[in-house]
Amino acid sequence: MKVKILYFSSIKDKLKKGSEEIELPQGADLSTLINILKEKYPSVAESIQNSMFAVNEEYSTPDTKLNEGDTVAVIPPVSGG
Repeated sequence: MKVKILYFSSIKDKLKKGSEEIELPQGADLSTLINILKEKYPSVAESIQNSMFAVNEEYSTPDTKLNEGDTVAVIPPVSGG
């Protein structure tokens, strides 16, 4: 199944892209996606681990089941001042 990933802030800047589609196994949950992203992008793995996630515009927990066509926002912690 395919899901759309939206990247924001520092992760978007480091990856030099704001979104992409990723193929996941059927029945995958958000924790599966998090692990795939950390493996695919080791340079931002720590930021991904510490990010908040929203599935279809609702904040979600790692055990949230994903479905074909879902949109997942990766929202890293904000820093600065």
